[in-house]
Amino acid sequence: MNTTKRFFGTAFALLLTTFTFAQVSLGLKAGVNYANISTPDLSIVGIPNTDANRSFTFGAVADIGIKNGFSIQPELNFTKKGFEISQGIPLELLDINLPVGVKAITDLNYIEMPVLGKYTFGNEKMGAYVVAGPTMGYATGGRFKTAASFIIDVNIVNRKFDLDALNISKFDIGGTIGVGGTMNLGNTKWFMDARYTHGFKKLDNVPVIDLDFRNKNFALTTGIMIPLSSGYSSPRA
Repeated sequence: MNTTKRFFGTAFALLLTTFTFAQVSLGLKAGVNYANISTPDLSIVGIPNTDANRSFTFGAVADIGIKNGFSIQPELNFTKKGFEISQGIPLELLDINLPVGVKAITDLNYIEMPVLGKYTFGNEKMGAYVVAGPTMGYATGGRFKTAASFIIDVNIVNRKFDLDALNISKFDIGGTIGVGGTMNLGNTKWFMDARYTHGFKKLDNVPVIDLDFRNKNFALTTGIMIPLSSGYSSPRA
């Protein structure tokens, strides 16, 4: 815990110092997140393979210009991760195959702080960019839901679960890569991006069954950026 506090404290101090000298923009973003877990073949333990869990994500963004199109983009995001497991049940009525099945959904709520290197290119009106860098996350809670599917989904169970009791690690460290585009709207800049994040840290700490679960997710987001100050005057910033 002390190491984590020192990490966030040092990162905040560096960002505060950089804000004083660099061209800075702040913004908000929101979008959809397709989360899953990387796993070995779950069929060996009698568990069906997992599907993506679609949910929402939102957060605050800063763009700290350096020079010649390069910048640092720290973010503070809320996002849902987890996975789904679906199992179909064959049912035929009047020679018609009906979609019947059960679904189990695991939601994990994360506060994440990516610190991304960013390169922007284009002109004053429109541009594009690539980002890459590390991501640190902290799981604030989880929820388990089950539903029966017969033409429509009917919820059966919807309850919170204790991460500590299930030996699920709350801290996650991963890497993020992405691409995006921007459009200048005068005093604001609209952006849209797509990115992939892969967790490096195992989610489970179960000593008997080592299945090596790790987070992975693909996100599509859009938002606006507003410039606050200008140090460097790069045409690509």
